[in-house]
Amino acid sequence: MADKPSKSEPIKISVDPVKTPTLAVDSYLISSNEHLLIFSYMQAIPLQNQQQIVARVALTRTQAKEFAKNLEDHIQKFEI
Repeated sequence: MADKPSKSEPIKISVDPVKTPTLAVDSYLISSNEHLLIFSYMQAIPLQNQQQIVARVALTRTQAKEFAKNLEDHIQKFEI
């Protein structure tokens, strides 16, 4: 059995752009239940009055609060 990485060891992150494309979105919806916040990201369909959901992400309330805090921090750094 492999040992779990220690807390001080950085996590390595990799992305395969073929399997994980970057999507530009035109709009989003946020829905929730007692356990999760669900973010649905949509793209407009040209020449139609329609949006297509292209990705959905579900976060716990704690994760969503941490995400909002980190997003605000990144926006502040970007605007300087």
